[in-house]
Amino acid sequence: MSRNHPAPQKQQGSAIILAIFVIIIISLIGAALVSLQRDSAKGTSYEVYAARAYLSAYSASEIALVDLFPLNSSAANPTNCSALNPPKITVTFDDDVGFHGCRANYQCEILNPSITSGLPTRYKVVSTAVCENAQTVTRRQITVEAVSL
Repeated sequence: MSRNHPAPQKQQGSAIILAIFVIIIISLIGAALVSLQRDSAKGTSYEVYAARAYLSAYSASEIALVDLFPLNSSAANPTNCSALNPPKITVTFDDDVGFHGCRANYQCEILNPSITSGLPTRYKVVSTAVCENAQTVTRRQITVEAVSL
């Protein structure tokens, strides 16, 4: 018999309460870790799609500049450029090169169309890319200005 407690039966069961308390605390910590991991995976997914959209828009602007300034020519070729209402040119990417779920287009605008001004012709290329999956849509836009010397 205990000195402070006349009957030993009244002291039984405290280990069970302590065990239940420890199990509940560990379960809450585990649930918090699972939630943290899920949020981290979602953030990584957003970063991947943002990078894909940026690189798709960058690639579209490079394609536009190669069309505008062909590699084997000394003069600009503004066939897809316009001073008013420039058309949107769609760029298609292969799915196997890392642009899965992405589409891009560009517009080329002539900023100073007057040939008699004596100034070099300036071009503005605006490329836009959208990458999406079932839950995420990411859009990036890049503007490039070029001068024909």
